[in-house]
Amino acid sequence: MEGSLKLNIRRLFKLALVVSLPLFTLLILGWFLIPIFRAYIKEVLAFGFLTLVFFSFILLFLKAKTRKLLTLIAIGLLSLFNYIKLSFYHIYEVNLSASALFVIFESDTRESKDFLSNYFDKTNLLLAVLCLVVVPFVAYRLLKRINLKANFKFIKILAFIAIVASGYLINSSFKSENIVVESISAYKDFAALQEQLKSDLAKPTSSFIEVEKKTDYPETHVVIIGEATTSWHMQLYGYDRPTNPKLTQIRDQLLVFDSVITPNVHTIVALDKILTFSDYNNPNKTNNTSVVQLANQADFTTYWISNQRPVGFHERISSIIGTAADETYFVATSDSDDEIYDEMLLPALDLVLQKPAKKKLVFMHLIGTHGKYNRRYPKSFEIFKSEKENLKFKHKKAALLVNYYDNATLYNDFVVRQVIEKVRHKNINSYVAYFSDHGDDVYDTMEDYAGHNEYRATRPMYEIPFIVWFSKTYKANNPNFEQYKTYQKRAYNLEDFQYTFSDLSGITFKTFDSTKSIFSTGFIRKPRIIRKNQVYNNRLKKLEH
Repeated sequence: MEGSLKLNIRRLFKLALVVSLPLFTLLILGWFLIPIFRAYIKEVLAFGFLTLVFFSFILLFLKAKTRKLLTLIAIGLLSLFNYIKLSFYHIYEVNLSASALFVIFESDTRESKDFLSNYFDKTNLLLAVLCLVVVPFVAYRLLKRINLKANFKFIKILAFIAIVASGYLINSSFKSENIVVESISAYKDFAALQEQLKSDLAKPTSSFIEVEKKTDYPETHVVIIGEATTSWHMQLYGYDRPTNPKLTQIRDQLLVFDSVITPNVHTIVALDKILTFSDYNNPNKTNNTSVVQLANQADFTTYWISNQRPVGFHERISSIIGTAADETYFVATSDSDDEIYDEMLLPALDLVLQKPAKKKLVFMHLIGTHGKYNRRYPKSFEIFKSEKENLKFKHKKAALLVNYYDNATLYNDFVVRQVIEKVRHKNINSYVAYFSDHGDDVYDTMEDYAGHNEYRATRPMYEIPFIVWFSKTYKANNPNFEQYKTYQKRAYNLEDFQYTFSDLSGITFKTFDSTKSIFSTGFIRKPRIIRKNQVYNNRLKKLEH
């Protein structure tokens, strides 16, 4: 009996070692990839408890074939979780958080492919091979040598107790380190946010805002929402390449604000703040109102023209906001959207401008310079081909991607100028406002990075263009217009855009705060808070973590 017990224990111990192979991988590789020791210890402990849950679950079944199958499944899942965790630490130097999962839930197939192409480097490839090929293969080979018929009287009871205890510890002390728990929790919050947005922001009007003053003369205004375009690569902002020839031609007709930042560097959270009354202190605000609803309540006929697909994992948050418009035009609706350029929005704009409505507000959501930059412009705009003079980091990939990004910025310049000229042609009270949701750092501050994320937050990701053109009629109708020219250096966080938008559009509502409008004589500069209560400082070459 004693010999049989020892044999069973040895078999269970061998099985435990096999199931723990992903844990050992995390233990070794995590030492090099997880930058903070305390985080490393928490990750190892959390993964250890998760491994114990899988191992204990396997022990609930007594048949050897069932145990073998469940062991292989457990190894596969644990290896996958391990790879995701380690690769995220490699890319971002932090754990996979709820905010990152929000961005993933919001992404579509194209964005996922763009992400992989930008961030799947040699280290990531090595991690994938080790975690997803080597570990499962070794586990499979070892399982062939283990007799899985080990059993003794209280095995099921002990396994059940281990599952309950480990589950409790994970949920109470290691929730943010556990991919499964964090993903489920984040998804629930994301789904709840979408439902809240639909209930508050998809309706044509809002009961939370009461418009007190509005204009009654003919007018047509356009708000252009760009994507991933930083002011750091724009000629208008001092960049050393002619990436804005079209807008530079009419530079004296534009107000170019040089100290405007985005509240976040990911579209989902940035536009939630820019286009609604959410802000740093009230993210995902309830009882909310969007700029589209505000325009509706001021008797504008509203139009939403978008070159971004209306659905990702679920409906995009920007699309939900756009749903409140009187008319919507989604140009990019298929998997071939990578081949659709922003000029495809111009026919829809022509159609809208010809409509008889007296007061129009048009929102145009561009694909801009997002993702695979070389897919954001037609061949005729492939102007920058040789290595950029004064390229900060001189390596082949940097030279190539900077050229792609600058060509995309050049094309973006063409599109924005086209919109301005079409509105100018109407010759009525009009403005065209252009900004980007966030920027990209394209080897501007880091030798090994192109893109955007809030964990590697840098100035090019936050510093965005904010440009406004006004018609002659608009200038004539606004006695304070000459003062606007003196406001171009105002430091401003675009999370307050709703107040600037209202000021531009001649809308006043009960809770209007003139101190938050960049065009107001009563403007008060406030600290531009980002990330974890950090005050944005233009002088920083790279934001401190």
